Amino acid sequence: MDVFGAVNHLDYLGVQVAWISGPWFLSIFVNMIPWESVIRVWDVLLFEGNRVMLFRTALALMELYGPALVTTTDAGDAITLLQSLAGSTFDSSQLVLTACMGYLAVTEARLQELREKHRPSVLEVIEERSQKGRVWKDSKGLASKLYSFKKDPGPLVEERKANDEGDMVADKDVQLDLESHSSNLDELLNSLNIDSKVDSLPDVQDQVASPPQLSPCFSIAT
Repeated sequence: MDVFGAVNHLDYLGVQVAWISGPWFLSIFVNMIPWESVIRVWDVLLFEGNRVMLFRTALALMELYGPALVTTTDAGDAITLLQSLAGSTFDSSQLVLTACMGYLAVTEARLQELREKHRPSVLEVIEERSQKGRVWKDSKGLASKLYSFKKDPGPLVEERKANDEGDMVADKDVQLDLESHSSNLDELLNSLNIDSKVDSLPDVQDQVASPPQLSPCFSIAT
């Protein structure tokens, strides 16, 4: 089975190749394959002076252990099996021969071409992850605050008391302002009532100068 069959099986199981190849590349295969095989890979890597041998070695491992990999039916089992088989690659000659002779088409120019082709999609994924990271950080801050309140509610209680005191001061100011407006309104209404009562009183001179008027009903009766 070729390497493409192994990669397709990993895709079928929902396993991204980067989950496996990432630790290989970051560690330059140290603690991933036996030390003798690591030295042989490093020899070719330093001799060629580029990173092509890293990709060739990864492809060679996929090819060597592809037949065993396709027998797995679970993503966790596939990752565990591949790590275990890679760690038992004691035949360094076979690994280097497969990497160097089987993947001569993998060159620095080809890698640069693929890098330029997939760079926009990679940057988009990185930006999306960074946005999710900011949202997670905000939610983590809220969770930490709630956890701190559960362990030691003192600071938050003091903060709440300070806010309550500020609200009480604001309420008192509003209440005093309302009371002042209410007192002014009462004074205005009282003055209006007094004026209306004064205006409604009859003039004394009119009462003295003019006799009382009889109602029409009383004059007809007399």
